[in-house]
Amino acid sequence: MEAVFGHIDQNLSRFMDELFIVLRQPSISARWEGVEECATLVVTAMQQAGIDARILRMGGRRNGPLVFGEISHPANSRTLLVYGHIDVQPPEPLDAWSSPPFEPTIRNGRIYCRGSADNKGQFFCHLKAVESWLHCHGRVPVNVKFMLDPEEEVGSPSLRSFVARNRELFHADVAVNSDGPMDASGRPRVCFGNRGVLNIEVRAKGANQDLHSGNFGGPMPNAAWRLVDFFSTLRKADGTIAIEGFADAIATPTATERAMMEAMPFDESQSLHKYGLTHFAPPDGVTYMEKIMFRPTLNICGIASGYGGEGSKTVIPSRAMAKIDIRLVMNQDPEDIFNKLVLHARAYGFADIEFELLNSYHPSRTPVDHPFARRFTEAVRKGFGEEPVLVPSAGGSFPGAAIRNVLGTPMFDLPYGNADENNHAPDENLSIACFRNGIRTSAALLAELAA
Repeated sequence: MEAVFGHIDQNLSRFMDELFIVLRQPSISARWEGVEECATLVVTAMQQAGIDARILRMGGRRNGPLVFGEISHPANSRTLLVYGHIDVQPPEPLDAWSSPPFEPTIRNGRIYCRGSADNKGQFFCHLKAVESWLHCHGRVPVNVKFMLDPEEEVGSPSLRSFVARNRELFHADVAVNSDGPMDASGRPRVCFGNRGVLNIEVRAKGANQDLHSGNFGGPMPNAAWRLVDFFSTLRKADGTIAIEGFADAIATPTATERAMMEAMPFDESQSLHKYGLTHFAPPDGVTYMEKIMFRPTLNICGIASGYGGEGSKTVIPSRAMAKIDIRLVMNQDPEDIFNKLVLHARAYGFADIEFELLNSYHPSRTPVDHPFARRFTEAVRKGFGEEPVLVPSAGGSFPGAAIRNVLGTPMFDLPYGNADENNHAPDENLSIACFRNGIRTSAALLAELAA
């Protein structure tokens, strides 16, 4: 490891230059802008690192280019699967960036660019760890496969079925995903699972056009009120979700998971002050961390209806639309929950409300007492020089279920991004120290898994 770590430090500047080539290429899956070109650049970067890489067509509406890479040695007995994604979020609003969003810029020890942390800089850590092992020892101590998704930022609509059709290709003993930020305390994390998600568009209709609120006010239905009335049926007074059967099957945390959760660093008063709050959302009597990890949510992301510009416009809206997301915990199935939402609307007299399922992820989790857990924990200790925070389940969502559930492969999440990485926001950034320590951790993980 000493030789590998030395090689990483000696070549860190070159590693960043090579990352910058990929960062400069937009790959916005929401608009399918530059995704194909980015996949080609990533294949080249992997081949230059000594990894056999190629593009696989996933099928589906886009027939997207999943980047697959593999390196192996006859003496190796274990295989690691690395999941990551090559696509990024749209950069808007552009005027909120301190530098152009697709021009990597170093300021204050950080790389500012869309995709720097989410996720190009993080999967690049695994790539460069493999390269460093090859340079120093001529081989990697475990076989490594790469699965780089071109559609993660739009819900990975093709991944689950593609993985199911190619089980043997992606077969591995264990998998890793590096995405998202480290702990708010600044310490690295080892995460064992994640919540699932349903992204839904909800629509209400009134008349066939907007109408004058004086001339027509009273008899004419208001689409905005219709949507508000519907939303008022979804939540009880204590903040719990009122959809029948919504929480019937959810898994409660085990004693080990609860102990792990309670050991996580969290300062409630500091968090409230940071976000300008006096209290957290209900239900009361449930801790912040339990709400994040083990409780489902129903969130209104945004509402559009009528007029919201400067001044006034006295109008009865004919259309109203809202985006909602539902975070799912273990034992909740996206299709089942979506159907329960639609049945709830009908039962409460809102059969006219329209629902469109935009995308979804299943929840998934690796047991916290899995034998590989200590290997990942030790790799983080060696790479970052700190004791990691152990997280039973992350609050966010990604297609980990395609690996944990479909392939049956245990998977661990090792976020390499700094806690304030601004993923999905202007001035997204990755600290150079995190990039370096992420490569070191990935390199150490290869040795740990070979033990």
